[in-house]
Amino acid sequence: MPAESKSFMRRWWIDESTVLAGSNPSDGELSALRAEGFGVAVSLLDSDQRPGYDARSAVDRGWMLYMIPIDHRADTPTLVQACEFVALMGAVGNATKSLVFCNDGLARSPFMGAVYWIAKGVPVRTAMARVAAKKL
Repeated sequence: MPAESKSFMRRWWIDESTVLAGSNPSDGELSALRAEGFGVAVSLLDSDQRPGYDARSAVDRGWMLYMIPIDHRADTPTLVQACEFVALMGAVGNATKSLVFCNDGLARSPFMGAVYWIAKGVPVRTAMARVAAKKL
């Protein structure tokens, strides 16, 4: 059973036109994103948090769902989780647009946004500044 729907999904680009970050989406928001060409959703929600969408319905609509559960109290992934995210984004490449989300879109998603850029060779400060400029 999906979590109670919010009034809107916070969303911002990590990498313009290929990797979008955001808050926990609803079924309707996933449907709209699917219509825009998105196909991969990476949930950073931990085991205490529930997605705002029905996973079975999302898969039926063509989404590939991945979970990298990051403790919402820590807001930062482990090194293994960061590496898993980098490997996943590398495997997806430009084959489809990707959505990366946590509950509110303000902590874990931006952290992974910086990890994304660092893995592409962007210096840490630059990666952090890029993400900070876009998330608000």
